[in-house]
Amino acid sequence: MSDQPARVSPREIAEFMDAARAHRNAAFDGRAGSNAALLAWKSSILDRIAAQTDDAETRTVADNARAELAAARAAEIGGDR
Repeated sequence: MSDQPARVSPREIAEFMDAARAHRNAAFDGRAGSNAALLAWKSSILDRIAAQTDDAETRTVADNARAELAAARAAEIGGDR
C-alpha cells in the first residue's frame, strides 16, 4: 500500500476551492497571477482521486487536468498570456 498516493481529504478540497475562489476574484479585479500553481494543485487532487478507483471517467478527468496544466505551463514558458 505504500505505493498508493495520499488520499484527498475534505479539508484539502475545501482549501483548494478557497484558493480557486480567491484566484477568480483576483482575476475579476485584474490582478490574477499564474494559473499554473492552482492547476498543479487541481491536477494533484484529481490524480490522487483517480488512483483510488478503476472508473474510466474519473481517470479521464485527471488526464484532462494534467493536459490543462501542461498547456498552462507551456503558455507561461512561451510568454503566451
